[in-house]
Amino acid sequence: MPGRGAARWKRFSADRSGSVVIVFALLAPVLLGMVGLAVDYATWTMQRATLQQAADAASLAVVSDMQVSGANTQRMQSLADAYVKSNVKLQRGDGAVSVSLTPVVRERPGGSFVPAGQTGGRAPTGVTVTLSQRKYAIMSRLVTPQLTDNRVSATAEAVGTTRLCVVALEPSTDRSVRLAGESQIDARGCAVYALSTSARAIVSSSATLLASGTTCAVGGYTGNSRSFAPLPVTGCPVIKDPLADRPKPDVGPCTNNRLWLRRGNHTLYPGTYCGGLVIDTGAVVTMTPGIYIIKDGPLIVGPPEEIAVTFEVCDQPVSAEMLPTCKVAVRVERIGSLKGDGVGIYFTGDPRRGVVSSSRPLLLLPSSVVELTAPRTGPMAGLLLFEDRDSPSGRVFDILSDSARRLVGTIYLPRGTFSVRANQVVADQSEYTAIVANKIYLSHRPRLTLNTRYTDTDVPVPNGLGPTTTQIGLAN
Repeated sequence: MPGRGAARWKRFSADRSGSVVIVFALLAPVLLGMVGLAVDYATWTMQRATLQQAADAASLAVVSDMQVSGANTQRMQSLADAYVKSNVKLQRGDGAVSVSLTPVVRERPGGSFVPAGQTGGRAPTGVTVTLSQRKYAIMSRLVTPQLTDNRVSATAEAVGTTRLCVVALEPSTDRSVRLAGESQIDARGCAVYALSTSARAIVSSSATLLASGTTCAVGGYTGNSRSFAPLPVTGCPVIKDPLADRPKPDVGPCTNNRLWLRRGNHTLYPGTYCGGLVIDTGAVVTMTPGIYIIKDGPLIVGPPEEIAVTFEVCDQPVSAEMLPTCKVAVRVERIGSLKGDGVGIYFTGDPRRGVVSSSRPLLLLPSSVVELTAPRTGPMAGLLLFEDRDSPSGRVFDILSDSARRLVGTIYLPRGTFSVRANQVVADQSEYTAIVANKIYLSHRPRLTLNTRYTDTDVPVPNGLGPTTTQIGLAN
């Protein structure tokens, strides 16, 4: 009996092995096909990404060249071909990359692109580069054209020559430009640009006004139509930070420590002010030309409180009943004053470590007078305020002063928020003021005036801003 059982088991095992071989033989083509499809999909995806990068680079290069050489179709096509050839490497079996180039223009501000020849002779403002290629596939008979034919396109455009005076750099979140209360931005001679892709990149409440030559948002805007003049253009191309390549000034050893000035006249000299600088009650401070480094502390101008003084105004004896009518209470501000010509201020370090612990690197209080003009030459030529690019994001540079009417130059806060919470006009006595900040916020009742009288001052306008602005970017 045991011998019979062993024989039966042997026959069963042999039969099962045969079955497995048959099943494997039947499934092998399917398994190999699935592996082939997976490989084809991976290589197709990688190649599509490569083509897209090449199309982006080619379109940007062509539009940049077009600003110098004009819209010469043959030259534009040759340049696009060269960029694609240098950026796309062909693998064995791949087809050639076909490069198609079309000069385009927007059919209307913020509208879609159409070929330049369809707009009644208007010069092209951009180009669309389209790349197509047939990629070699292991399973070519099964996947053509789904995993062999690649087609991508990119459109780049030049955003005119509008004078660019305000750029909000925040790339994605809402309220990169925000107006609240009864605040106003008066930039009628220049362009305001918000780089955020959010549908609420620009937010304006009902009693505010954003007036500009052009307001452009990569994303969108919200607010009453009466709050904008004109209405913002949406879907604008992403542009580069115009000051991204500007080198920061050298930060030397401390020349002053935890300086707190009160009453009287004071003269300051360029250097590194460790622990910050506070200009308090009755101090009248003049900065001599040069660069001032505010390190590990805030710059605060103006005392935080006011006093009321009662004056006797009767010039002859009066009865007790008349006395109340002969007195008047006058509110007298305890002013702190800061003035300087040819001055650049660079903020670095942690302001909470200073003589006054503050989360705000800059605080111009209501009881302050501020008049500053940027340097004409040197590392900070044209830059009035400059924030360290390594600073934490979201710090607020706060202007509450009702007497900050002369701010000549460019305010550059790549990580911070430029905040104006005053009740009077700001910067209106400046020949020009430009602002490049991560975010911009206005509240209360200020009117931030951004003049564009560039030829009336010898303070230079940084490249990428002002009268010669031509920004180039990829359109959405």
